[in-house]
Amino acid sequence: MILIYFVALSFSLFAIGIAGVAASRHFLIMMLSVEVAIIASTLLATVFFYFTGSGDIVTLLLSMWAVASMEVVALIAFYRYLSANEVSLDVSKLSKLKN
Repeated sequence: MILIYFVALSFSLFAIGIAGVAASRHFLIMMLSVEVAIIASTLLATVFFYFTGSGDIVTLLLSMWAVASMEVVALIAFYRYLSANEVSLDVSKLSKLKN
């Protein structure tokens, strides 16, 4: 019974993350929405491994948290680079870079 609540929570968090990526034009909001989607997938994997009792969940969690933390570090470095060069973070304006 409680498994359904955790699965529903992870799917709703994932939907919020995907909606944030689809609805936003700002780069930082899009990346934070991807973080929410990663957290939702981590929650779903944790629930799956806990209730099935298979696999080593600590390895899974550490690897997913490492990916999420590397993404945050890359996001901070990219933000500092763009703000130092006074570039707009609007994604629709970044499409002009490919010309």
